Amino acid sequence: MEGDAVSIAGDEVSVGEVAISVTGLVRGYGKVSVLEGLDMRVDSGSIYGLLGPSGCGKTTLLKVLLGRLVPAAGEVSVLGSLPGSPGSRVPGGAVGYSPQELALYEDLSIRETFLFHGRLHGMEAGVIRERESWLIDFLDLPEPSRQVARMSGGQKRRVSLAIALLHEPELLLLDEPTVGVDPELRARVWDHLTTIAAQGTTVIVTTHYIDEASKADRVGMMRFGVLLAEDSPTEVMESQSASSLEEAFLALCRRDSGGASE
Repeated sequence: MEGDAVSIAGDEVSVGEVAISVTGLVRGYGKVSVLEGLDMRVDSGSIYGLLGPSGCGKTTLLKVLLGRLVPAAGEVSVLGSLPGSPGSRVPGGAVGYSPQELALYEDLSIRETFLFHGRLHGMEAGVIRERESWLIDFLDLPEPSRQVARMSGGQKRRVSLAIALLHEPELLLLDEPTVGVDPELRARVWDHLTTIAAQGTTVIVTTHYIDEASKADRVGMMRFGVLLAEDSPTEVMESQSASSLEEAFLALCRRDSGGASE
């Protein structure tokens, strides 16, 4: 996709076909502020890498996009409507979500887990079985009869990712999907995300591996509930005269702090 000039919070950006648009989003928990007037744009059929330290608001933002949390202020549009509003396709089968926290039924096997979630999305049994075969091979999962309770933490995280991919949704929200994943599988996951984005799927990925986000079409660098910058990885690095996204992020943090050392 074409790169725009880096958009620092509050600046105008050119808009193409947009899957997600967020303007002035405010959301917290009681007296605790988390998102402070956040602006964001995600183009359809693109990969968006959402970067930032723990506690900066990435997961809260994803939950707003899912319709799990209601904005305190601001405007949010996901696939053409406010999540959770009448007629919205989010939450629903249009979106796949892999959370940081594990949310699996421990007494089910992998096969039963896929069948349960596939049926929720209206998938035929034969289609679920085909996707099961592919996902087990793709994500190096144990045999489908293995009970979730008898799997390692890393295997459970990969099952969670598989559930998000199972029904081939229009929008994928992946919260730290590659934590604890070996480099070979991590590269394979990113290759798959690139392939499905080229086919029209919109993907948002949060990650602690800052430089792996260089594979995204667009990155948002988040700190204290706002985006410090949002653009293509190349444009973000060039704007900060940086040779890596990590170096660019540190430069933006120093700028945001008024030049003080971190």
